[in-house]
Amino acid sequence: MGRHAKSLTVQLGVRLSVLQIVILVATIAALTWSILDTRAAYIDEDLARGIARAVTVDEGTMRLRAGDCLSKELDAAPRLWFVITDEQGHRLSHGAVPDAYRSLVASLATLQSSEVHTTSAPYELAMRVVVENTAYGRLHVIVGGAPLVGLGRVFVKISVYLGTRIGLPLVLVTLIAVPWLIHRSMAGVGKVADQAQRINIDERGAQLEDGAVPRELQPLVRAFNLALERLGEGYDARDRFLTDAAHELRAPIAILEARLDTLPPGDARSRLLTDLARLANIAEQLLDLQRLGKQVTEFEPLDLVTLVREVSADVAPLVLDAGYELAMDAPDHAVVVMGDRLSLSRAITNLIQNAIAHAGGKGLIHVVVTEAGVFEISDEGPGIPEAERARVFTPFYRLRPSSVGAGLGLHLVQEIVARHGGEIGVLDAPGGGARFSVRLPRAPDRR
Repeated sequence: MGRHAKSLTVQLGVRLSVLQIVILVATIAALTWSILDTRAAYIDEDLARGIARAVTVDEGTMRLRAGDCLSKELDAAPRLWFVITDEQGHRLSHGAVPDAYRSLVASLATLQSSEVHTTSAPYELAMRVVVENTAYGRLHVIVGGAPLVGLGRVFVKISVYLGTRIGLPLVLVTLIAVPWLIHRSMAGVGKVADQAQRINIDERGAQLEDGAVPRELQPLVRAFNLALERLGEGYDARDRFLTDAAHELRAPIAILEARLDTLPPGDARSRLLTDLARLANIAEQLLDLQRLGKQVTEFEPLDLVTLVREVSADVAPLVLDAGYELAMDAPDHAVVVMGDRLSLSRAITNLIQNAIAHAGGKGLIHVVVTEAGVFEISDEGPGIPEAERARVFTPFYRLRPSSVGAGLGLHLVQEIVARHGGEIGVLDAPGGGARFSVRLPRAPDRR
């Protein structure tokens, strides 16, 4: 087994998400670099809003609630200054306001969010105005004296802001939309896969619909169709060869049989006739296989009991000559099944001949017909190991390489049973040998 195939949905979803994140980060970096001057100093907006949120108003007096974070900021920036005012005219200030901003502070209640950057050290003119809605009303805050230089914190802040408002939703939408879009786009692939599963050797010329799949997959489907055509041509050539070979063998077999009949009776003549009969049987089996693949058979109701009894009577001399006993058990009345008399006769004959060939030349060959449309043929030979039972129906497969036959008889039986819509299985016989069980569809009751 190869490695587990990677999901196209997962791959596209992850790759698109990573690509979007990279593009977003690159865009933020480019915007930050192009808009802001790396030499300029500015006041952090979080500092200004943190001061506004630390304000309390008690009996008309504005105070600053100094928390741990704000205390650290005040200690870290001794030159920090700020002025806070509300809409009622309350005011709170800290530090020394530069002269340049004294007139601006006087109009602070009218100012909106704004900022001033400076490139001249010690950056005293860097300031920021923020407007913050708090529990005590709308506060206007102007802050300076704690300049930051460089783009690092600005880049991080913009990244967090745009990442949570644009990047994260975009990634989530991608992870949801991509599987849905791929599923819709690949709907035709499932249809083509169903068509491929239905292709079998008996339906040559079958093709997959290349128009049902996306354009990128059409070359693969067309290549698969070409492979099917080549396989079909190869199978057709093989069938023609087998048919021609079987027909060509008939004449030499008949001539050889006629010449063997002129020999005086004896063991050598008997062995030659037996070998010739096997060769003739192989030729007939090859022809039967080719006929099965081409003919369209119409099934008709037939009495399985009568059919099995007739075939058993026909092969009884072969059974007895090979050293076996033959017994048959069947109901006293008809068991009607749907089938083709000629092909079913061939299947029954092959199963009995298989027992003759492999049961060891002694014991009982037992033929049974049941009410359920089942006939069974069992022997008292060595049987078939359970691990080999599925393989005995493979063409040209022989359980024991030294055994007689070409390995076509059981395959032919399986093909006949399958065309009748029946089932065949291999079980253990009561006497320890092999038991072949065939179940055929019952004919509809017309009463």
